[in-house]
Amino acid sequence: MTDTDHLFLSREEIKKLVALLREMPELVEELAVTITRQDRIGTPGNAGKNRGEERPLPFNATAAEAADDLHATLVAWVRHVCESRRVDYDGRDGTLGVARWLDRNVIALAMTDGSGEALDEIQYAMRRARWATDRPAEKIRPPVHDEPEWALVQDLELTAAIIARMCRTLGFDGLSQRRIKTLTTNGALAPLRTICVGKKKLAIYRVGDVITAHGAHATRQHADQGRQA
Repeated sequence: MTDTDHLFLSREEIKKLVALLREMPELVEELAVTITRQDRIGTPGNAGKNRGEERPLPFNATAAEAADDLHATLVAWVRHVCESRRVDYDGRDGTLGVARWLDRNVIALAMTDGSGEALDEIQYAMRRARWATDRPAEKIRPPVHDEPEWALVQDLELTAAIIARMCRTLGFDGLSQRRIKTLTTNGALAPLRTICVGKKKLAIYRVGDVITAHGAHATRQHADQGRQA
């Protein structure tokens, strides 16, 4: 604890922690893309070898584990503050919501006994997450939709921009960010919720809902081709 401020984190450590927490939106987005990108390294497993081919998972297990660890680390410090200072958590679910709560309550964290390890632990979890997003690329085939692993992709909840980038990798033609916006405007698709990242509001969609809506509603180009035929 510092003598002058009665804090378990120094002023400099508080500044570093706030800066890290405000990098969270970008890091979470990078993790989400890495988890679902098909040009990243996967884990073949024995099942693929038995079929005479390597069958990487349609998601990056290393990045998924790092994302879970990052979330758990932030939640642990939120819980520590809430239990020690007898306050209720009033943030949103998810890594971004927890990070924003810690940002708003960083002084309460710094005043809580035991918080001297918070900066190091959060910094380590973020460093591990960044490492997971920086692994070298490797070509991987898109998943077949009737495979059990496909559920791991379609149940993800992401922004339109991330889904569009992911779907380009998976081979879904025409499923752009603008296409998702059009489906939403036309009532064919609805976001699960809206989150705030700074002053910007972002709609969150379920990947499977987006792909289903895209397949069920023909694009104008396809409709025009059908009429010309």
